[in-house]
Amino acid sequence: MGALRKACVRYRMTTVVIVLIEIAILILFGFHMRYSDYAMPNPYPTTHPVGPADSNNSKGPGGVTPAPPTPSENDSFASPSLSSSPIPLSLPPHHPLSPQSSSPSPLPPPVSSSSDSGTASSGVNSTASGRTGSAAIGQLFPTTAIAGNQVAGNDSSTDSRPTETTPVPAAVKNAKITDNYAMFEDVHAMMFVGFGFLMTFLKRYGFSSVGFNFLLSAFVLQWSTLTGGYILYWNKETKKSYIDIISLINGDFACAAVLISFGVVLGKMSPLQYFIMAFIEIVAYEANCLFVYQFLRATDVGCSITVHIFGAFFGLTVSWINYRKETKEAEEKEGSVYQSDVFSMIGTLFLWLLYPSFNAVFAVDEGKLRAIINTYYSLTASCIASFAFSALVTKDKFKMVHIQNSTLAGGVAIGTLADYIIQPWGAILVGGVAGSVSVLGYRFLTPFLANYLRLHDTCGVINLHGIPGLISGLGSVLAGGLATKELYGDGLEKLFPAGRSPQQLAAYQAAATGTSFGLAIVSGIITGVILRIPIWNVPTADEMFDDDMPWDLPKDDDDDYTMNGNATTGQFRPSTNQAYENSLEMQAREKKDEDY
Repeated sequence: MGALRKACVRYRMTTVVIVLIEIAILILFGFHMRYSDYAMPNPYPTTHPVGPADSNNSKGPGGVTPAPPTPSENDSFASPSLSSSPIPLSLPPHHPLSPQSSSPSPLPPPVSSSSDSGTASSGVNSTASGRTGSAAIGQLFPTTAIAGNQVAGNDSSTDSRPTETTPVPAAVKNAKITDNYAMFEDVHAMMFVGFGFLMTFLKRYGFSSVGFNFLLSAFVLQWSTLTGGYILYWNKETKKSYIDIISLINGDFACAAVLISFGVVLGKMSPLQYFIMAFIEIVAYEANCLFVYQFLRATDVGCSITVHIFGAFFGLTVSWINYRKETKEAEEKEGSVYQSDVFSMIGTLFLWLLYPSFNAVFAVDEGKLRAIINTYYSLTASCIASFAFSALVTKDKFKMVHIQNSTLAGGVAIGTLADYIIQPWGAILVGGVAGSVSVLGYRFLTPFLANYLRLHDTCGVINLHGIPGLISGLGSVLAGGLATKELYGDGLEKLFPAGRSPQQLAAYQAAATGTSFGLAIVSGIITGVILRIPIWNVPTADEMFDDDMPWDLPKDDDDDYTMNGNATTGQFRPSTNQAYENSLEMQAREKKDEDY
């Protein structure tokens, strides 16, 4: 009874903390989070003079929202209300719609006032042609009524510039959603199904792996929207942040960073510690995105720098700070069984199949197709290399941990490079190197870190996310140094900031890689120290890598079986060793009687 009472007290605290944080998020959402105009009916209420973006790369490389160019004083459509509106983020100069870009800039929208909120709404049409014309503008601004010519089938010469009373066409709203929803769902499935099942390889921690993945993902989607709204997308005039479909995708990317860190400490912390770690990490993650994308203006379309490097080394630092000798004692329960490895492969296949959407969702124009192609071939190369090197390091046998993880390293390593012009052979080379290095890391690096540096990495995150992420960052340094006008043509300004030489591009990519790595270490140390405080229900050695304490495990009515697999067959095993031994003794006795 004493142990039961202690467990009730511990997990009652978990409930209290989670509920209090959720109530706080609810209140802050009520005060400061609103739909973007494209989620409102026609005639839609005006909500903000410059809203968050709605489509491909509309928040810039890695998800940062660019603001529209400042209207010219000589422009008859210029509005003092728009031109003087405080905008949290400026349009990156390398963007095709930037005034500093060689591409044509759109005419600014008319602005109407709203008595309901005291704010303004804008609509934009463009006379620009080519890939940076009305389609590109439609990708940027949620209050845009352009692309009506294309969507509605009107003649392109018709001036359909919206006026104060012109509603946004339903076809335009639908296009904004359908252009991104398929890739959003792919990325969403990667977080909940891919990561969730990938971590179920632990033979006695399957419920916790997929269950806590579910909990943390749902929490991070809310918390990252809130913190990102304050740090990156805050509208100073309306004192609000506006949510569109790109906001949802950004939430999934933040979720990926947390789940990567979760993989490092899997099985060694309590549910409350996981929750507190995610709470702190998201604040550091959003700050890192602000510095990398807004101040350095680095390119990172697949977010290998801001998601994989940051998430991996944040989690590794937290694990190193919280290392305990009890982890060594619990290693017997850390392994996998046949059944748990099969479930883990479900997660691997989901991630492998959907990875091109993850790397391409923020790419623009022809860069989107390049991102898909490069990721596609990089993944195939890492898969082949993983099988080859797995057989090499395990003496002509394949090891499932290599196949579950290293086959995905190509998607991570190509992330930052995804929309670069590196040709398919370059993508294959990157994927092959990443897969090979990942397998070697599982074979040699992970045991070395655990035995000599007291750094325990449950899922081998350093081999799947850390080192491949560094390969991607350093690869972008090399590819950025080779980026020329002759190679990229008019696509150079779409991908890189205008006016930077190849040497400068390489330097800024290196700075972004180093910044993410450094900030991950610093914030990981702070978080690790906080998690060492004994108020967070720190698990004992018996509770590590075991579902027994946090879950009410199902039992078979007849033989008191649990869902934990037998080490040999992967089938259900008795809930206690004694019950299992009694069963074996009974079977031996019956066999002896039959022989007699």
